[in-house]
Amino acid sequence: MTRSGRGRIVAGLVMIGWLLGMASAAWAQVPSESDVYVDRGILAYDNKQYSDALQAFQEALRLTPENVTALYYTGLTYMALEQYGPAQAALEQAQKLAPTDLDVAFQLGVADFLLQQYDKAEPLFRQVYAGEPKRQNVGYYLGFIEYRKQNYREALRFLQANVPSDENFAQLTRFYAGLSLSALGLVRQARAEIEEALRLQPASPLITPAERFRDVLGPAAEAERTFHVDVKTGFFYDDNVAVIPNRSGDPVATAARDTAHRSVGELGYVRFQYTPLRTPDWEASIGSSILQTLNNDVNRFNTLNPSADATLAYKTSIRNMPTVGGLTLSYDYYMLDDRNYLNRYTVAPFVSLIWDAMNLTQAQLRLQPKDFMNQKNLITTADNRDALNYMAGLVHFLRFQADRHYLKFGYQYDWEQAKGSNWSYAGNRFLVGGQYTLFATGQAGPAGKWWQNIRFRYDLDTHIRGYSHLHNYLPVTSPETIHRADWELTHQFSLSKDLPWDLTVSVEYLRDENISNLKVYDYTRNVISFNVSWRY
Repeated sequence: MTRSGRGRIVAGLVMIGWLLGMASAAWAQVPSESDVYVDRGILAYDNKQYSDALQAFQEALRLTPENVTALYYTGLTYMALEQYGPAQAALEQAQKLAPTDLDVAFQLGVADFLLQQYDKAEPLFRQVYAGEPKRQNVGYYLGFIEYRKQNYREALRFLQANVPSDENFAQLTRFYAGLSLSALGLVRQARAEIEEALRLQPASPLITPAERFRDVLGPAAEAERTFHVDVKTGFFYDDNVAVIPNRSGDPVATAARDTAHRSVGELGYVRFQYTPLRTPDWEASIGSSILQTLNNDVNRFNTLNPSADATLAYKTSIRNMPTVGGLTLSYDYYMLDDRNYLNRYTVAPFVSLIWDAMNLTQAQLRLQPKDFMNQKNLITTADNRDALNYMAGLVHFLRFQADRHYLKFGYQYDWEQAKGSNWSYAGNRFLVGGQYTLFATGQAGPAGKWWQNIRFRYDLDTHIRGYSHLHNYLPVTSPETIHRADWELTHQFSLSKDLPWDLTVSVEYLRDENISNLKVYDYTRNVISFNVSWRY
């Protein structure tokens, strides 16, 4: 066969192959019968002819059971008919066939959500959020789920990032953002969110609960000012101002009892606090105060105590439990009988963990340098009280009825390293206390009675101190033979009642009892006071 003949044969084969390819492509573009039914169903669905749409999608699935588009729109149609169970079943089939399809995942999540199966909905919404964080309403759904779990910070993060599809979702997003902010203690911001929710749709069914919640937040929002003032004044009776020893056979203790020690007196207290930073993540405050006590009968024990402090706190969560960590710095200056007495500085990092609505734990470390300025007449340098105090402790609260009632239990270890050997010790402190509110709001009880909402509080502080060195001159009959050991029990009782105009009246009783193996330090002190305070 000649070369030209072979060329004609090859050219003919190439032409036949091209024609066959064109025909195959044309055949591939012809829709299947199943796809025709899907297209009909989508047109009916868009025209809200849901019965016709459902019939078309079911026919498509009879022909092709694994048609993902038909399953997807079957789910959407059942959702439009508010038949969420069948919608969930269809979308679950579609999701098994197309596990990475975000449209299918989102609509299945919505069906689970509407059936209140939030545990099933959450991973689907998270899958969508990871791929399309700006998809409409996915932030709302995740925010609502986190709010139900009381993960308020996480809920707020999703709600604030939400892109609402319409005013209904915009209003719901604002409402739950307000609830989350309120739970986080940001009352003013919460009230602003509720006000915006009310503005978006003044005639929606959500208006009544939103208005009630706004009214509840009103007084709390007023209290959440950035600037606060506390003022307290009162009078007291102190049966041992000079802290004289109890009766004993010790000659030094007996001589000390000749000191005048009983007095009535007055007190005045003012505190200013400013909060320049308050966000869902951070809060900072600075404050200063001054306390004056006047003992009418033993005025050489009058005290003046100015102080200043600053706190920075970071709010986060650990395993979905709200957590606050921060640092407090403070300075105290004391004057005794108009003379310099003490400079005290405190550095205190802390962490508060809210386990649930009932349980709260606070952990604290503390470093406290003390400078006693009036030590010119010391008998010996062993009595120099200048010191560094180190402390670490935990306190746990059991809370009831939004903190109207609570119980607390705590333990602290502290170590005082003083310049004078007579004052260095290692201590163990045990804390027990509680509060009960009579006929608190929401409880049964005669409304309007004068005793309603009276708070009763009791705290017991037991401080057990073992001193590190032999006391160098006590007891006088055998110095340097005894390590001082003290048990100090401080009882505090109070009854308080809030009055109109931000006033509070309180009656307080303090009993300080120190039991020591060196009788000079063995004493009992009782103080009764009546106070009126005002808070702005």
